[in-house]
Amino acid sequence: MKHLLIDISAHGFGHVAQTSAVLNALDCRDIRLTIRSLTPEAVLRRRIHQPFTLIPYQQDNGMVMHDALRVDVAASLRWYEVFHAGYARHKAQAASELEQLQPDLLFSNVPYLGLDAAGEVGVPAVALCSLNWADVFRAYCGSLPGAASIHAQILAAYARADVFLQPVPSMDMHPTLRSRAIAPIASLGQRNPAQLREKANQPDATRFVLVALGGVGMEYPLATWPRLPNVCWIFPDAALAAFARPDCLPESLFGMSYVDLLSSCDAVITKTGYGTQTEAVVNRVPVLCIRRPDWPEEPNLPSWHQQHGEIAFTTWQEVQAGSFASKLAVLLETPWQQPPVLPTGAAEAAVELQWRLRA
Repeated sequence: MKHLLIDISAHGFGHVAQTSAVLNALDCRDIRLTIRSLTPEAVLRRRIHQPFTLIPYQQDNGMVMHDALRVDVAASLRWYEVFHAGYARHKAQAASELEQLQPDLLFSNVPYLGLDAAGEVGVPAVALCSLNWADVFRAYCGSLPGAASIHAQILAAYARADVFLQPVPSMDMHPTLRSRAIAPIASLGQRNPAQLREKANQPDATRFVLVALGGVGMEYPLATWPRLPNVCWIFPDAALAAFARPDCLPESLFGMSYVDLLSSCDAVITKTGYGTQTEAVVNRVPVLCIRRPDWPEEPNLPSWHQQHGEIAFTTWQEVQAGSFASKLAVLLETPWQQPPVLPTGAAEAAVELQWRLRA
């Protein structure tokens, strides 16, 4: 039986969304899966439908965030400075751990330390992501003292992957990476709006809007959140812990997987980010997107979304003021006019992994 070792960044849930779609497309009858991540086990098992062993493990920190929208540049630089001051020691430890685990292939989305260690001990490695931490780090910290050598070290680690699969639409990446574009990666849900109305005890005319800003904590401006006729808002449970309003409902009320919930809604409010935007497009759900002008996935991701889905844009300032309601109202009445997008990237990546495991 072949052993596939999977490293997943715990920076939000987008990395899990991409990786789970690939693993779910993999024929695992003769493959043993080990996952290393600090992502909560419940989240991993909810998204990944294959049996796996979990090792809680941190290899990167992505970027330190103030909240789901704002990067803490100073804290991010401090983390990278400390981590890379001992990088040779970290890499040696990671190489020793790989030798103990004895994987036949490393699959990374998108920690770089394991890729670097795999290169040291001769373990084949595949990276996959719509972004990489070298170019994200450079976008925020590249002009700061000491950043150039850190960026070079991260980039060299990524370059040790045998291939870096980039699901469309990816950010622009450094040309030294062995990158190859693949189709979008996103999960298709089972649309069931009747279940939403039943669980919420709402009439047929009710529209449901999912508010999904990702896996990094966010304080929602509920005091100024608008009320719209025949509209119910679905929030993460934690957002409503100290707030009650009849039209604001927790995700857990519906007993559905995240992608089934998304596909059953009439619209989604999210931020610029691969996972929710691509899943909204392939499930044909309109999106009100909060722009993140400094995030490196702009402008590629919003541009792709405009070509393939129904999307309107807002700002966090408008969300805080509750003045986004008119944009959402228009979006709810906009008919879907785009042809279907087939998310075949997961199957493409699974074929790549299967081929390398059998090589």
